[in-house]
Amino acid sequence: MYSVQITAKTLEELRALDRFELDLKYSSARQLAADRFMVPGILTEEQVRQVKAAGYIVEKVSDLSQVAEERVQEVSPVNRFAEVAGLSGFKERAIMGYMTADEVESALVNLQAMHPDLVTLIELPHRTWENRISHAVRIRTGTNTDRTGVLFTGSIHAREWGGSDICVNFLVNLINAYRAGSELTYGGKSFPADQVRAILENLDVFVFPDVNPDGKHYSQTYNPNSGDPQHFWWRKNRKPNTNAGASSQGVDLNRNFDFLWSSGIGTSSSPSSFTYKGQSAFSEPETRNVRYLFDTYPNIGYFVDVHSYGGLILYNWGDDNNQTTDSEQNFLNPTYDGKRGNLNDTIYGEFISTQDKDRIISLAERMNNALAAVRGENYTVQQSVGLYPTSATSDDYAFSRHIVNRLNRKVYAYTIEFGQEFVPPFSDMSNIIQDVCAAMNELCLAAAGQ
Repeated sequence: MYSVQITAKTLEELRALDRFELDLKYSSARQLAADRFMVPGILTEEQVRQVKAAGYIVEKVSDLSQVAEERVQEVSPVNRFAEVAGLSGFKERAIMGYMTADEVESALVNLQAMHPDLVTLIELPHRTWENRISHAVRIRTGTNTDRTGVLFTGSIHAREWGGSDICVNFLVNLINAYRAGSELTYGGKSFPADQVRAILENLDVFVFPDVNPDGKHYSQTYNPNSGDPQHFWWRKNRKPNTNAGASSQGVDLNRNFDFLWSSGIGTSSSPSSFTYKGQSAFSEPETRNVRYLFDTYPNIGYFVDVHSYGGLILYNWGDDNNQTTDSEQNFLNPTYDGKRGNLNDTIYGEFISTQDKDRIISLAERMNNALAAVRGENYTVQQSVGLYPTSATSDDYAFSRHIVNRLNRKVYAYTIEFGQEFVPPFSDMSNIIQDVCAAMNELCLAAAGQ
């Protein structure tokens, strides 16, 4: 397996890579010059030959076989948080390596045991394909009954381990600062004690750290002799699809939400594809668990789905260019079926009001400023559509809910793509955790009216 960058002379040529069903990082695609369009990806030697033979320039960035073996050594070999005492020394234990799926669940259970007055443990109703029970938590304190909810999710893609670590660190650090009555500091960014109190006293903060535990477990138990070249780099869940073969297993959970699911924009109906959308919207227990949180807690008004990689803060919409003038051009209007997903034309643009667009960009920039204050990193704030339109993603589903049903609360939704590789060395991940946690706390402050 190789990490590669594929370059084409035109955007049309770049998008034509879809016919190869490659493992591409669509959100990180870039226009480098007037005649240079690039998308990164993970390819086998045979795929590299195929793409080169089709006329593309393929640059091998790194041999991922060694990377996989190194990263697996950074997965915790024991459940550090199986006991309540493990969380009391969380800061010291957490630096030892990536959390496993079991550790994430143990951390949530024991966080509630340690702080029953602050933490509500939420057992999610849908077991995964491998029969795992998933949990989320809600944290809050005080007597305020009129609260906005903020939901954070992580690790919806199997190989993006760090999303869970970010979410759990965010929880533990926020609670510990509140208990100590102290400021919460991430590098050069500090949140005074009164801001920490404002978050917990005025918000319901929901965290679902590990949406896809089956996939994470498969990725983290990488065996170079497994015969599956995608083992470590697995993206999907572990649904046993009808088609035989390792590559035909699983659904891309971030193409399984009910937003233009049937459109085929940026998705595939082939079980062997890395962007296989499943048999129907919400066909997967993991995405139904996310929907359950929105349905059960209707006060949720902000949502962030944490991914890797790219150094991006993405906002709606993902299916086409935004436009603020024609409200008839919207995802519910069947007149435009088949006309969406063609960027930079005059036929269709996804409607978003000027007020919502300004608000959603302002919040994204505020998160980015907080992130940058930690150690000088700057992410790119941009619309999700990028160079590759997509559909059935978590953030677009979240924002679309109030349009589908006016009784639903409006949810300002984002995807954060952290770092510059799917699984950074844990020494780098430790710094990234601080960056993204600062952005998450800043969004909470904004939601709390601070």
